[in-house]
Amino acid sequence: SGSAELVTGARVWIPDCIEVWRVAEITRSYKEGDAVLHLRLEDGSRLKHSLNLPPLCNPDCLSGTNDLVALSYLHEPAVLHSLRQRFLEANAIYTYCGIILVAINPYKPLPIYEEEVIYAYSGHEMGDMDPHIFALAEEAYKQMPLWEVH
Repeated sequence: SGSAELVTGARVWIPDCIEVWRVAEITRSYKEGDAVLHLRLEDGSRLKHSLNLPPLCNPDCLSGTNDLVALSYLHEPAVLHSLRQRFLEANAIYTYCGIILVAINPYKPLPIYEEEVIYAYSGHEMGDMDPHIFALAEEAYKQMPLWEVH
């Protein structure tokens, strides 16, 4: 059918002037043509949203994934939420997005660049361990062509 429809209980991201994006739950099913979307914010307050349909939230089981490609919905609020959660809850400054390494500046020194960490990533595939610049370096090293001396 291709028409836009959102069911009661679905979670969406709505723009917010302070938090940038906030999670809201749909309290009344929405069908294309409806004038507003009826929502409940996490604090319990109710809201009528009349802008374009907001992006859907990912399932909680994907929250904080170490590769953004694993997300069901890959859009701005999902990416920002995942990066924020990994940084605040796990102090993880690195996250993959496929073969791209996303880094958050922690604005403080972290004990993640010692020699033992280098050796820990040596010889491993990029997805075997947590995202890290050393994993990317190891992958780049493996991809270098071998030059023969004649």
